[in-house]
Formats: sequence, C-alpha cells, structure tokens
Amino acid sequence: MNKKESLNWEKGAILGFYTYMLLSAINYFYYISTNNGIFSPSNIFWSGLLVAFLYDFIVNLKDKFGKKTR
Repeated sequence: MNKKESLNWEKGAILGFYTYMLLSAINYFYYISTNNGIFSPSNIFWSGLLVAFLYDFIVNLKDKFGKKTR
C-alpha cells in the first residue's frame, strides 16, 4: 500500500465512522421518541464498514484510472 492509498483509507475510515455515528444518533433519537429503533445495531455497524471500504475502493480506482496522460 503506497502513501496515497493509505491516505485514501484514512479518509474512508473517517467517513465510515461518521456514517456509523450519524446512523447511531438517528436511531437513538428515534428510539427516544417512539420506543422503537429504525435500524438494528448490526445494520448500523455494517453500513459504516461498507461506506469505509467503498469510499476507499472508489477513490483508489479514480486515482488509478483518472490519471491518463495524452
């Protein structure tokens, strides 16, 4: 893994963590108001992990194929 890929993974991990925290907050506030959650904890966890890996994958592909010279 080169430096650019490591940086992309760090950005993806941060985005995945923020996704996880946002969904947790939405679920928590919904639970407070209705005593019923929207998402299961495993769905919240996997969505944050999926966002992290997808962001890393997409940005690495963009970096790999986006730098074509004439």
